[in-house]
Amino acid sequence: MATPVYGKQFIRFAETGLVPEATSLSQFRIVAIDEAAGTEPPTLKVGDGGESFGVLQQDVPAVDADKATTFQRLGTVATSGLLLVEADSTAMPLQNAALEVNSAGVAVTSGGGVLVNASTPIVRQQVVIGGVSHVLVSFN
Repeated sequence: MATPVYGKQFIRFAETGLVPEATSLSQFRIVAIDEAAGTEPPTLKVGDGGESFGVLQQDVPAVDADKATTFQRLGTVATSGLLLVEADSTAMPLQNAALEVNSAGVAVTSGGGVLVNASTPIVRQQVVIGGVSHVLVSFN
């Protein structure tokens, strides 16, 4: 029996972000801080290139505003380590390429270049988990 590929992910540092009620964010995708919100913890949004926060570690579905709780919806964002990022199966980035993502925060061969803490994450390996394409990416 093969070992789960999740075991290849190594999270060095993680932080917490706030997910707005009407927003749906998917796990293993690049997220950024919504600077306009000005909240503490920072409000998350889909990262589509440029300065990003890191990789969201769980699915956070949208909640209808009339059913929203008074509790903050928090997401764990891995910011450093060897991290899984969902990839487009038809345009998976190659090894040793700089990480680029599309407008959904998914890794692609040609999209918006990602920076995290002014450093460029580098693709280390292509993997498929449960039929979903991912890349292992080195984040400083």
